[in-house]
Amino acid sequence: MSKLYLILAIHNHQPVGNFDHVFEESYQKAYLPFLESLLRHPSLKVVLHYSGNLLLWIEKRHPEAIDMIRALLRDGRAELLSGGFYEPILPVLPEKDRDMQIKEMTGYIKDRFGYAPKGMWLAERVWEPHMPEFISKAGIEYLSVDDYHFKLSGLEDGDLLGYYITEEDGHSIKVFPGNERLRYYIPFRNVDEIISYFRETFMRGGYPLLTMADDGEKFGVWPETYKHCHEDGWLDRFLSALEENSDWIGTTTFSEYQERFYPIGTAYLPTAAYREMGEWALPPERALEYEYISNEMQKIVGERAKGLLRGGMWRFFLAKYPEANHIHKRMLMISRKVHKAVQKFKSSRVQKFKVKKSEKTPNSELRTPNLLLHELWSGQCNDAYWHGIFGGLYLPHLRSSLYRHLLRAESIAEEILDKKVFIEEGDLDCDGFRDVCISKGDMTAFFTEESGGLRELSLKKKQVNLLDTLTRRPEAYHSKISEATSHNHGETKTIHKRLTVKEAGLGDYLVYDSYRRASLIDHFFDYGVRLDDLVRSEYEEMGDFIGGRYSIEVIHRKGAHGVKLSREGLVSGVGLKLEKSVILKKSGIRVDYLLEGKYSGIFAVEFNISLIGSPYASLDVSDKSMLIKDSSVHRDVNSFSIKDEFLNLRMTFSFDENIELWHYPVETISLSEQGVERLYQGTAFLFMEKLDFSGNNGNKRLGFTMKFGEDKR
Repeated sequence: MSKLYLILAIHNHQPVGNFDHVFEESYQKAYLPFLESLLRHPSLKVVLHYSGNLLLWIEKRHPEAIDMIRALLRDGRAELLSGGFYEPILPVLPEKDRDMQIKEMTGYIKDRFGYAPKGMWLAERVWEPHMPEFISKAGIEYLSVDDYHFKLSGLEDGDLLGYYITEEDGHSIKVFPGNERLRYYIPFRNVDEIISYFRETFMRGGYPLLTMADDGEKFGVWPETYKHCHEDGWLDRFLSALEENSDWIGTTTFSEYQERFYPIGTAYLPTAAYREMGEWALPPERALEYEYISNEMQKIVGERAKGLLRGGMWRFFLAKYPEANHIHKRMLMISRKVHKAVQKFKSSRVQKFKVKKSEKTPNSELRTPNLLLHELWSGQCNDAYWHGIFGGLYLPHLRSSLYRHLLRAESIAEEILDKKVFIEEGDLDCDGFRDVCISKGDMTAFFTEESGGLRELSLKKKQVNLLDTLTRRPEAYHSKISEATSHNHGETKTIHKRLTVKEAGLGDYLVYDSYRRASLIDHFFDYGVRLDDLVRSEYEEMGDFIGGRYSIEVIHRKGAHGVKLSREGLVSGVGLKLEKSVILKKSGIRVDYLLEGKYSGIFAVEFNISLIGSPYASLDVSDKSMLIKDSSVHRDVNSFSIKDEFLNLRMTFSFDENIELWHYPVETISLSEQGVERLYQGTAFLFMEKLDFSGNNGNKRLGFTMKFGEDKR
């Protein structure tokens, strides 16, 4: 007898570093009520995936949910999926890490649930053709990607009512197409409409399969969905409808279906993620064109247009957002250190380090290599490496979390490797410019030829990159802010079709930088420049130093480590030579400038600072105290300090001669699940010096020291 099979694959995840109250709200509004609803319908089956860090949190805070999952597994009503433990984008990880993350997740599920998963969840469904080999070698037999992946290969809806085999170098896995229509229908359409779609598919005859693979947060955390799904009863009505139609609808799992039915055939899938991801990965102008062309094509060929038009690929986020690329390349650098340290630890039986209980992963038997690997893997969590409808990279607390774990891993690895100074040279971030990264003691500094910039200055004990500021750049959704509203008029929509604003007048804050923000950026301004000109990015740059290539030389003598950066450029059409040296000290850095030329105007050194994205650090300058997010101009400044209570950190800048200090907040207008919002990303500090070379020998020396210490009161 013919029957329609339905797989409900629910993926639950919270980013590493997300606020605890967000975990708790998601549990109370989505994860727990979904399990409770499922238990009220004992004839239904489901596929569940929880990222490893979320399972760790649930195990610690809500063990009752672990018991509920165990009960579903015991009764044969659920399948648990493996995956990368900390939900990484697998193809952009080093080979060792992607294999180990999958195996760590599989082992964790075996230990906690007595269940051996053979399937996995693919983070953001980011697929590349070489993946079957390493997935198969990690012990995985099947997974789900979107039907969009298959349609880009030329297949159509009628071809996707089952699963396929794909392979790389003879290593094969099974791939199930997740139905995009169901992603948009569940839970946003009327239950009867969804059942009608099921019946339409059932009428094809045979044993067709539909797979709905999507986020569990849509059942209570996405805007308006808690009321819709639970208070208004949509989820129970839907599950009841499945039970009432069980004579022709059967819920199943990946494991059960692939054991019972043969594959439809073989398919080779192109590089892709879900369709919306491809749109987000495009440059803003192309994203708007993509949306327009897609809408026009749908008027002609209907839903088939979605399979005829493709956007970008996930890796383009690393080109679109250089800040994400920097974190990614630093992750690769730190991964190499970590695996060298693990190998040394194992081969030489290095003594265990004293590890605080709060720093341990849940396995009580953990030794240092496992702790070290988990810190590295935590820094590979995908969310802050990209940006779409979810905040991702734009959320400072998620970026700072990646740095926190990566710096912790770097610190432990360097201690095991037992070297005082680590210096790496070359095009370390793969952007065409030569870089130098120096790790010495508590500090890691990353310098680049491009603009002669300092892109990272990290304190490993505090586990923070002090320069983690985001550049203000255009996004496709910025063009729609004027159309957005502050309310959704009670209608529950999928998050992909909502655009709400969290603050009136956001359009006034749409300001874009003409260069990538970093520190030690060298500006030349006309005497008439004003602070508001910088805030609004409405000024003329008189020199060609920003964006230009500096020569870079490593300083390594008598215990002094640093770099010398130099460039001969033009300022107002006149030649000028600039040299600057940066030396890493025990508790800070020393910066010295030498300028030679014939220029009269303002020279300014820009320093962008962000203390884990907190706008509430205090700034003390000229006997005044204010917040770091404030804007102001201070004259005759010989020193100023920044204090952050959370980090227990005090930074002090001291200048060889008095300067003018200008500062203003760097704020972006970005999109998250809750709507469009203004976010503080950091503060730009400019050390301003008036130059007049007309009456002297045409050179000027400037210098300052940046020191770090505890905020002792």
